Amino acid sequence: MKRKFDMMANNRNRADLLARLEPYWKMEAANAVCIPMVILLLSEARLGWISLVPMAAMILMLIIGAAYWRGKVRHLQGASQDWDGLLDMIGRARVPALILTIVGCAAAAAGWIDSSLARGTADRVTAAGCAILALLEYVNYYHRQLQHFDNRADFKRMLAGKGFRRSWMARDLAERARRA
Repeated sequence: MKRKFDMMANNRNRADLLARLEPYWKMEAANAVCIPMVILLLSEARLGWISLVPMAAMILMLIIGAAYWRGKVRHLQGASQDWDGLLDMIGRARVPALILTIVGCAAAAAGWIDSSLARGTADRVTAAGCAILALLEYVNYYHRQLQHFDNRADFKRMLAGKGFRRSWMARDLAERARRA
């Protein structure tokens, strides 16, 4: 009887976890498309390279996030896919994503240091915003979970001063490296 109850509790916990994680990949994929579209519409597409480089870094990080969360959900559902292959690809993308993020941050900074590099204030603000988002997403995925608004336990942990825990993706990548 206890075993049956434990199995039911595990299934309920798994269902709750899947319900919480399922929207993540959709949100990241939508953001990879919608944020640049909104920026381009609001700026009337008058952005220069100082915005486009950090925007590319931000889009790449959102695509990595979407791929990871889609794979994670499918893996937890037991769907057939190449989970290890996806983790290997995401692991190989780490250095290029970091380089593009650093170059994007440098481009944004350059626009503020030398205003002649930018096509106006909107270009500089867009560059800074995209650079910050790319950097935050990089840290959020490859290092520490920065997002705590969607899970009560995570939010309480943050408020209790216990720091940011290792991100899901960082843990999965470490586990994959250990098994390889």
